[in-house]
Amino acid sequence: MDQDRRDAAAWAKEWYIRQRNRRVLIVLGVLAAIALIGYLVNFTIVHVERTTFKSVEDMRKAMQGRYAIERDYEDIVIEGDEITLTYLAFTHYNRDYAERYGYNYDEQDSVYEDHIVKWDYRNGVIKTQWMGDMIVDKDGNIRRGDNYYGTFFKTDKPRPDPIDPSTLKTPEGSINADISAEEEEAFEEREESLESTEDAAEDAPEDVVTEGEDDVQA
Repeated sequence: MDQDRRDAAAWAKEWYIRQRNRRVLIVLGVLAAIALIGYLVNFTIVHVERTTFKSVEDMRKAMQGRYAIERDYEDIVIEGDEITLTYLAFTHYNRDYAERYGYNYDEQDSVYEDHIVKWDYRNGVIKTQWMGDMIVDKDGNIRRGDNYYGTFFKTDKPRPDPIDPSTLKTPEGSINADISAEEEEAFEEREESLESTEDAAEDAPEDVVTEGEDDVQA
């Protein structure tokens, strides 16, 4: 009887160990599947939505120059390992805006400078000290992080010339000016981007951020 009891206890222990090992294997299998799916998703994002390069030097060479959101009067300029983000003053460049809402002599460009700390050529990412990641899309343009609606397009065009306020018909603005829903949305997107950049600049250590305003009319 004692032997039967011992055999039953041994069998129960062996069954418990087998069940525990099975659960461990199932958990490990699920984790491996999740990791594989994550890898495949990342691989798809990188190789379908981004431009990758053969080396750091290939990426650095390809990404030099000016990238712009022309409608929002924003641009990014990459020179060597330095990157400059500029929000051009609407009132100094957009003639229609200045005619309708008035020319603001005091408004200035907002200029932010940063340093590129890593050219992640395998993943198509430009890593900066405080502006965040710049994603190189499949067409070689730049997105700030995952902002698909704020794409800076590669361009050989120079910045537009500022308006001569003496050529404006209504430099004081028009009392009948009305803003469209599309224009309001564009202005709001620009303001959100500018505020986000200002916040990032404020949070960055003072020794790594250069922030300034250039009065283009001076």
